[in-house]
Amino acid sequence: MVERSPILDMLCHAILIAGALMVCVPLYFAFVAGSLTVAEVQKVPLPWLPGSQFFDNLQLAWSKGNFSRTFANSIIVALGITAGKIAVSLLSAFAITYFRFRYRMLAFWLIFTSLMLPIEVRIVPTFEAVANAALPLQWLLDTLHVADLWRWISGHEVAIALEWNMVNTYPGLILPLIASATATFLFRQFFLTIPEELCEAARLDGASPLHFFWSILLPLS
Repeated sequence: MVERSPILDMLCHAILIAGALMVCVPLYFAFVAGSLTVAEVQKVPLPWLPGSQFFDNLQLAWSKGNFSRTFANSIIVALGITAGKIAVSLLSAFAITYFRFRYRMLAFWLIFTSLMLPIEVRIVPTFEAVANAALPLQWLLDTLHVADLWRWISGHEVAIALEWNMVNTYPGLILPLIASATATFLFRQFFLTIPEELCEAARLDGASPLHFFWSILLPLS
């Protein structure tokens, strides 16, 4: 049993209050500065009380910074990434957990070990993939010498150059981030806790794998 001490309680509360002030005071001064005119902001020291220009400054910053488009882009990208992560992670975890195919555990560990690759390592390869999403298909065509095969069949010279640039597009921002090793791992661990009898009962009732996933696993998840 831990004995409570009034002095220790006061010390803990003092530390918590000091930490809260360290976080809140800069935010308060940012709010105060946003409610003042330019001349008032340049005064030293900065006034402690808010001014009367907050809504005017907010409207000016909103229009000059084009925040409507910025917020819309953020919402679209965030919703797209969230929906994509959930869908891909659910299906991949479902396949790894309930389907007995060769190298399924190898596939799971390859997905899991990708957690060791931070975003800084993947920035340049991700940009290269987004700048030309057709690069893997181009490599396949070059490896199979499709252009040479066509020239041998038809007698005409042909150059095959595929390009799919997704830079500055919503798919280019969303698609590279929908694969999530963390979400796949968490869904797999949850699926392992589902009783095997539930899967067998669904199979006896004639439920297909997708029906079992949609009607039983998805609501439980």
